[in-house]
Amino acid sequence: MIDDSSDDDMPLSSLAAKKRPRTVASYADSDDGEEEFGDQVSEASGGFVEEDEDNGITDGDYADDSDDSDDMPLSALAKEKKKNPKSAAKKKPPKSSEKKRSATKKSQSKPKSKPAKKTTKTVAKASVSAGNYVCASSELYMNSDKGKLIESILVRWWYAYTWPDPKDLPKSTPVGYDALDGFPGMYICTQGSEVGQFMDLRDKSNAPSFNNFARKSSEELRRMLLTAIENQRTALVGAEGGGSGVEVELKRLESWAKKLKCDKADKEATKVLKAQRLAIP
Repeated sequence: MIDDSSDDDMPLSSLAAKKRPRTVASYADSDDGEEEFGDQVSEASGGFVEEDEDNGITDGDYADDSDDSDDMPLSALAKEKKKNPKSAAKKKPPKSSEKKRSATKKSQSKPKSKPAKKTTKTVAKASVSAGNYVCASSELYMNSDKGKLIESILVRWWYAYTWPDPKDLPKSTPVGYDALDGFPGMYICTQGSEVGQFMDLRDKSNAPSFNNFARKSSEELRRMLLTAIENQRTALVGAEGGGSGVEVELKRLESWAKKLKCDKADKEATKVLKAQRLAIP
């Protein structure tokens, strides 16, 4: 048996040359009678160099290009590698630190926005608060009994009184105008340069509007509401009979109006408008 430990002290280049079989082609020429070479070259003739027929590169050329470690014995190479272990890979910086740096740069680049100044506008009829339109009608409707009186009359005012009053209307239609059916006191021009224009001869001071009703006292408004409820109930019973749902609602509203303290309702309305710096024009 061959002792493999002896190979550890042999350079890699010599070991490779030792283990690689060296074969040569045998040439036989029947015409010239030349001698035939043997199939193998003995180890004694280790100096023999084989040449590649295709590109002319010899084994010596490979030996010259090999690494210096080829000429070092295996035992020495093993010791060399133990002395010089591979350096540990450099650790990448944590991503969290990179994100913090980028966030810091962005925060420094963006200018800080200044807080918007709060402005409050005060007008006689209405004001703007927190982006919502605030007016006298909405405040009284939502926050006072007088507002409920006004709202209840406006939805049934024609049962309370007649407007416009026929006494206040012209006895004849103005020249060049035609009367509008269903709108007493309203006329439309049919001749001349103002064709299509309207003429309103109704008394605006007595019109069923929020401003006109808001100027009245709660006592006067209550009387108007009770009159409207009574007339509406009479018309309702005559058309549909008694016991309807609308009649029940009318009775409930009538009971509330009768129990209302009008002086207190007036003071409450004044306080609500003053809180919002509003006034009835």
